[in-house]
Amino acid sequence: MRRILGVLVLALLIAGLWELSRPASHFLRSQASVNLYDPNPAHLWNRLHSVLFIREDLPDTARLPDALDPPLWLNSKYLLEKPSHERVLRILDEFLQSHGEKLIQDPVKRAILTRDLWAVFDWSVEREAERPGEPEYQKEKRELQVRLAEILRRLSLTSAEIRSLPSNYALAVASGQFAKEYDPAHRDRPFLPPDLFEPNSSWVEIYSEAGEFGSSQIAESHAQAFSRSTFFVFMHLPAGRKATFEYIRSLWDFPQPWLSRPDDPRHEQVIVNPHLPQFPAGTQFALVRQLILFDNQGTLLGTPITESVQIRAYRSLPAVSEESLHNEASALADSGQDFFEIRLSRPQLFSNNAGGLRATAPKEKEFAMFNSFGADKIAPSIRLDRYTPILEQCAVCHHSPGINSVNSRRHLLKPYWLNHDYSESAPAPTTANQNSWWVDETGVSAKQRRFDWGVLNGYWKSGSE
Repeated sequence: MRRILGVLVLALLIAGLWELSRPASHFLRSQASVNLYDPNPAHLWNRLHSVLFIREDLPDTARLPDALDPPLWLNSKYLLEKPSHERVLRILDEFLQSHGEKLIQDPVKRAILTRDLWAVFDWSVEREAERPGEPEYQKEKRELQVRLAEILRRLSLTSAEIRSLPSNYALAVASGQFAKEYDPAHRDRPFLPPDLFEPNSSWVEIYSEAGEFGSSQIAESHAQAFSRSTFFVFMHLPAGRKATFEYIRSLWDFPQPWLSRPDDPRHEQVIVNPHLPQFPAGTQFALVRQLILFDNQGTLLGTPITESVQIRAYRSLPAVSEESLHNEASALADSGQDFFEIRLSRPQLFSNNAGGLRATAPKEKEFAMFNSFGADKIAPSIRLDRYTPILEQCAVCHHSPGINSVNSRRHLLKPYWLNHDYSESAPAPTTANQNSWWVDETGVSAKQRRFDWGVLNGYWKSGSE
């Protein structure tokens, strides 16, 4: 075992060895049970997942053991305050002491546990006190991080194993459990376009190049919130691929894409012109989130695992007005859109059912993780039933008419580069690379520049010296 990190972990383990001698049932009595990784709820991997995803101070998290992300927000104290801090350290110490990484060898399960533990590690790095003078929990964060870093190192897959992970989107399409296209007559029927990632698809990926404004990430707010994922945005006009690129060209050619902010008397700030050329009714957009992992050499890699697909179908295009641009009160009803989300399900993924993807139900609810202060700050006792349904939350950020609801539209305007149809001049993909659409350097390179990735590498390097 690596020297410095090994000595530190060993010292931390000795303090809690008497706890490890207790049977697993002791911990299960104070911890909600899950059976995601093994049929036995007492399995160490199940108990580790439970202590991270089911919070005793938020009882309704027990209703969401398969939540996409752990319920930890920027100001959360959970896992840092007693008793949750002591409880999570006991489980992590048990995992290290017993070499829990050897209990399951399935690369898919190891990838998902890595994903979730990595999310907790990054949260502990980013977490900050809500007000000056509040505890920073530096000692508790270090105790958490040193254990998580070592477990993450032990769980890591080889680069070959990562590239051999299943392309679960293709498996979901092949399962037949989803419609192939949007049906205005059955507006609540979830669908997955079979050709979403195919060469010359009718779905056109919007890519981003570093322009005058410097950003190279598409769906930037999503990418910042979930930095362990790569995000793709696709556009589909009803007339097909050629019409989609013609519309993209009309946006890029628009003579006045930017306007001065009306509330900026010095005219130093700009906003996107709300009167850009409009796309036709029937247009659709898809936001795809895919998992990033690191291999056993510490190299970041894209993976073929799709974590979620969010689709918006524009059945109508309300007129642009000041009220339509800024009023969120009746966002979903007035948006002219239908919203869909297909998301990762661990039980389905582990059982090879529909690629591990499931449709979000129309009235399904969750603790909001994106653009949210979180349940800790709003009201820790609030019931899940009082939250807005997941699909309706999408309308809050995307309620404006037509192109104005597409927050990535700025990447289609000058001075950003024009999105060309490079497939017209590119050679046909070979069998070896035609399914490698998920290998994308944007999310990986962005993660490499982040402080949290540097902290994780710091723990690993200190353990190898």
